[in-house]
Amino acid sequence: MDPLSTDAIRRVLETIGWGSTVSDRLRIAAYYGLRIISGTLRRDHDFIGGMYPKYWLGDVAIASPIGRFACRARTIDFDIVDPNYEAVELGSFREWLLRFKTGNVVCLDVGAHIGKFSVYAGHILQDRGRILAFEPEPLNFAALQRNIALNKLANVQAFNVACGSRDGVQLLSRSTTNIGAHTLAERGGVAERIPVRVRTLDSLLGELGITSVDAMKLDVEYMEAEVLRGARTILESNPQVGVFFEETNSSGNAESVVFLQNLGFNVRRLAKNTYAAARPSQG
Repeated sequence: MDPLSTDAIRRVLETIGWGSTVSDRLRIAAYYGLRIISGTLRRDHDFIGGMYPKYWLGDVAIASPIGRFACRARTIDFDIVDPNYEAVELGSFREWLLRFKTGNVVCLDVGAHIGKFSVYAGHILQDRGRILAFEPEPLNFAALQRNIALNKLANVQAFNVACGSRDGVQLLSRSTTNIGAHTLAERGGVAERIPVRVRTLDSLLGELGITSVDAMKLDVEYMEAEVLRGARTILESNPQVGVFFEETNSSGNAESVVFLQNLGFNVRRLAKNTYAAARPSQG
């Protein structure tokens, strides 16, 4: 096994320093210590991508470069909100939001989980725009609300709904291993299925009187194409919108990629499963 590099060790120490109190910092240090003992933290990519909820022994409050977060014990909350994870997408997302110099910017966070991208966008845009965050799972939604409040972000509004291709009620499958992987798709390894409200972005935004959207982030566990179909009118009528999304299928024939390309978007890969889409005139 390759040992951790000096840079990886620096990043570990940096993340420990994000703890809001001494107890928080000790819990973060304990997490890395348990991973070293177990052999799950031996290489740089183990640090960046490893998620081991059993080693999070207690709740942790942090203040990271992207915001403040209350992370729950025995979950992957900390690993998800760590800006070292999804760093390329975060950087591209930030660059996109910063191109809008005037007010009234509208950003959608679909599959907001506990608010990583919503909180980050709220800090970036401040009084220049608003963020609408959508999260259907009740416990994650409560954590999302808590993190919005923790950051005192008046420009972020949370909605306890899923987004899809039609309005109605569907069953959300709760993952038994990853509370960030709940999905409306038919998947194995679920503890239970719960009914959740589903709205198309076109209908919900229409009710809110929103016709202009500048940025959209999607992470909805295999249902990205369904969300995009329900946002067709918004996507067609907003040439300036940029879409940041996750896609686990082959990019060549993935429904989400093909759908956006058919609407005139150029789609580029940011990292392994993450993509950015924009029309040619937007760069």
